[in-house]
Amino acid sequence: MNRGANTPWTALVERDAERELIESAVAGSEFGEGRVVLVYGPAGVGRSSLLRACAGDAAARGIVVLEAGGDELERGYGFGIVRQLLEARIARLRPAERRSMLSHAGAAAESALGIGPSGVRVSSAGFEEIQAVHRLITRLAAVQPLLITVDDLQWCDRPSLDFLCFLGHRAARLPVTIVAAWRRGEPGVRAGRLQALAGKPDTVFLTPPPLSRDGVRAVLERDLGSHPDDEVVALVHTQTGGQPFLVSELVAGLRLRDLPAQTRCLPAIAEVTPESVRRDIVARLGRHSETVQRFAQAVAVMGHASLAQAAALAAVDPDKTRSIAAALTRAGILRDDSTLVYAQPLVRAAVYDTLASLECAELHHRVAGLLCNGAAGSDPADRERAVEHLLRSEPTGNPDFGKVLCEGALRALEAGELADARRCLERALGEVDDVGARGEVLVSLTELELRSGRVASAAAHAAEALSLARTPSQRVAASLASAQALTAATGAPAAVELLETEVSRLGGCEAHLELDVRAAAATLRICTSARSWSPQDDITSFETLAGDTPGERAMLAACGARMTLTGSFSAARVTDVCRRALADSGAPRVAHVSDSCDYLAGSTALLADGGDLVELALGRSLDQAGFAAIDDGEPCRLALRAQLALSRGELSAAHAHARAALDLLGGRSLTALHRRLRVDLLATLFVIGIECARRDAAEQALAELTDAPDAPNVVVGTLRIALALAQSLPEAAVASATTVAGEPIGIVAPGISWRPWAALAHHDAGDTHTALALATEHLGHAHDWGAPSLHGRALLIRGVVDPGPRRLSFIRDAVAVLEQTPDRLELARASIELGAALRRARRRGEARAALVRGSDLAHTCGADTLSARARTELLSVGARPRRAAFSGVSSLTVSELRVARLAAAGMTNRAIAHELIVSAKTVSGQLAAVYRKLDVHDRAALAAAMESGGEIDRPLAQRKPELVN
Repeated sequence: MNRGANTPWTALVERDAERELIESAVAGSEFGEGRVVLVYGPAGVGRSSLLRACAGDAAARGIVVLEAGGDELERGYGFGIVRQLLEARIARLRPAERRSMLSHAGAAAESALGIGPSGVRVSSAGFEEIQAVHRLITRLAAVQPLLITVDDLQWCDRPSLDFLCFLGHRAARLPVTIVAAWRRGEPGVRAGRLQALAGKPDTVFLTPPPLSRDGVRAVLERDLGSHPDDEVVALVHTQTGGQPFLVSELVAGLRLRDLPAQTRCLPAIAEVTPESVRRDIVARLGRHSETVQRFAQAVAVMGHASLAQAAALAAVDPDKTRSIAAALTRAGILRDDSTLVYAQPLVRAAVYDTLASLECAELHHRVAGLLCNGAAGSDPADRERAVEHLLRSEPTGNPDFGKVLCEGALRALEAGELADARRCLERALGEVDDVGARGEVLVSLTELELRSGRVASAAAHAAEALSLARTPSQRVAASLASAQALTAATGAPAAVELLETEVSRLGGCEAHLELDVRAAAATLRICTSARSWSPQDDITSFETLAGDTPGERAMLAACGARMTLTGSFSAARVTDVCRRALADSGAPRVAHVSDSCDYLAGSTALLADGGDLVELALGRSLDQAGFAAIDDGEPCRLALRAQLALSRGELSAAHAHARAALDLLGGRSLTALHRRLRVDLLATLFVIGIECARRDAAEQALAELTDAPDAPNVVVGTLRIALALAQSLPEAAVASATTVAGEPIGIVAPGISWRPWAALAHHDAGDTHTALALATEHLGHAHDWGAPSLHGRALLIRGVVDPGPRRLSFIRDAVAVLEQTPDRLELARASIELGAALRRARRRGEARAALVRGSDLAHTCGADTLSARARTELLSVGARPRRAAFSGVSSLTVSELRVARLAAAGMTNRAIAHELIVSAKTVSGQLAAVYRKLDVHDRAALAAAMESGGEIDRPLAQRKPELVN
């Protein structure tokens, strides 16, 4: 059969098989062979669309179409469907044709159609009326083939159904095709006669399936005029179960709301429940009893339920639940499963929306009671589901529900769902009636709100928790939470004052609690640059703590950080304190304590050359990481990794870690730890910007640091000196140095000390006396501190500013000390300074060797500023550097790289010469240069070096271009 482009079939999606069968049946009527086609399926599967399409197509072919549709309210009227089929057709006939047609049918036909003299409506079907209507149909079919379509056959009246069965048995001998649609699962249907008609061998029985994802995609493209994202297609298919009616109505709802089929709109699309779907589901459920409706609503509220749970919630006799569930399953409302669940989430949403708000809240409350049952040993999965229902119900003061909600908050934290955890705790406040338990919930809620930036709310909840505290432990917990909230709201001074008041209140009666409060106060002072230690506190009284509890570790971390600023302790002593602070004692992890403890102890250990200790702590903290939504563990770990990388001269890695940590801190409130992290990270980025010749990045970091609350003056002032020196502004550098004079003797994070920078500033300004005095003083402190990295840097500064003959000696000593440390960046700086000093001493050969080494190290670190300085110095000693590196794979020329690759692949010198069309002597010379630059002695070692350098199977065109002066 040929179909035009605009036939109704074109509107159907994934109905090719059904279409072909119906077309074949209709085509047979043109040859006098009729058929019966029954389209069977649940509501919304597209039965009516098939009937409309086949009717339109048949009419276009010249076949007479008689259409009718069953209606629930009219199925008590005799021959109602027959009259729908024939009344309009008979009425269009001319009077003579009508008399002729009815004369052949007989008076019984007039009686069935209600057009006889008496006008009496027929209430039951007798053989005479059925046979008379049959004769009338036969007469009409003799003139022109007929297509009879009957929609919603399940609501057909009894006489009409008897007639259709009578006609169906004889259709094979008539040019009449009957296509009827029968909806599955409707109550009160005369299934016996319909099944008998469907069971005839020559009846075509069609059960259209739901649409596939590709079908849903086609509908979206057709109705929205755009290509939908895969995620949207999947969501629409899931929501509708592929039912064409639901798909079309949902897509119409998207078009009405102007929602594009894009992934970013998924949450909004999931919330769409078209009004047409609501009306349809209300009508469908309205045909069932009130008991069935209550049962359907109960399942909608629960989401998925057992028979017993649904029966209890709907207050239905348990003996009737199976038959009710079976009826809803036949109707396509529930899925055919052992667990009661809706076949389509969109239908569930429509049923759910039929409930009033108060009724819905009450049902959710009852569901929660069914699931957790008030018993501590109930199924954890049910208790987890109970949380969802409690969040949709009103508080009733049930302590058991409070416990369930707190458990839900804990699970949400483990999953990183901060908003959900906060909702659980806020809802738990309505169920908890015990003062102590309420205070605990308020403390937890304070921590959550601080992490989400709700500072005012956090402060209010912390204050309430403090007012409810009755025992010392409750007061301490509330005080610590209040201190964090006060720091974010008004700054550290008020928080420190609150904690000191709490220490006085305890009066030494609870030693471990008092230590927790003192540690918190000390941490606040360290993190926010407040007065670092109270006069009455003695560092030495705490540095001997074992670190067995979170409070002890926090105090040890604060002690270590404070000891770096006093100038009266050694690096070894501080490292020992940090080791105990970072030790894994097996004590419970407390997020807001352990994060600050790990960071302070780790950053302090780095200043004492304790990089190995920091690596161990980082590995352990990763294993113990949890509650990523509320703790600061990840930003702390990233900040420590950034500082660890910077201490080793790994500038690229340091920059990546620092930027990632700052991004994580972007949406959090400024707690004490956040402020310290932000200051240290910005200082790290400043140093990286200076070293990598990215002055704009350094200036931006300094500007942000200057605007940061509680940014230490010594850090800001020191970085201003460094920036002025990078800009070749010695007078400005000296002016900045005067602002930090008199700051603590020690070193501040991340390893910045103002004296060496001030010494360089005065040296560049020509004030040699002041520069020497500052450098000498700093060298004395570095010697007392004892960390090789700081000592080597101090020796270098002392040598740089010394105008006399001892300059070279100091710089050589600096190189020797720094060679024993992992700090490749400072070693590069010292090597370049040594080369410059040797050049000025007219020892050009030694100078060149030192400069080449320094240039290689600077290139490896990515320190463009030092690389440029090394290049300038090399030119001064007569070298003509054509590459940024003088050793390693990066130092190889293009020709040497070709030879190295072929040799690494196992080729002999002669084979390489033949491949490159050069002499064997040339290959031998280039290979000798390769061996020297890579520090290897055979082809196996060469292959390993090339692979580690990333040059194996790498095209030459992808090599970084050489830097040619």
